[in-house]
Amino acid sequence: MGCYGIGSSRIMGIIVEKFHDERGIIWPETVAPYKYHLIGLDLKDEKIKKRAFSIYQQLTINNQQEVLFDDRKDVTAGVKFADADLIGIPYRLVISKRSGEKIEVKKRNESKSQLTTLDNILKLSS
Repeated sequence: MGCYGIGSSRIMGIIVEKFHDERGIIWPETVAPYKYHLIGLDLKDEKIKKRAFSIYQQLTINNQQEVLFDDRKDVTAGVKFADADLIGIPYRLVISKRSGEKIEVKKRNESKSQLTTLDNILKLSS
């Protein structure tokens, strides 16, 4: 017996087929499993680690945002970025020594990133 209806797995397949590039999926914001992909670099530094976890908590608790948090310590930045592109979450947020007190934000479908504050991200979330 077969079923030829439109189920969730078919819809996901169609979305991935339509919205992708050579690096992976580009989820549209309206159907993305998460809005933000938070990536912590230099997590062996206790200050950076605390800041990354604090930002994660502020995004998830205060605004009930869906955040995928990559807190792997023994993985290089290049691997984390490649995984982020493959998964295709709409916004990549990077916390590192290089970004200082700001957060590096990059939309999955754009090539340039920019530095911003948590307040601006919280406004974007509203």
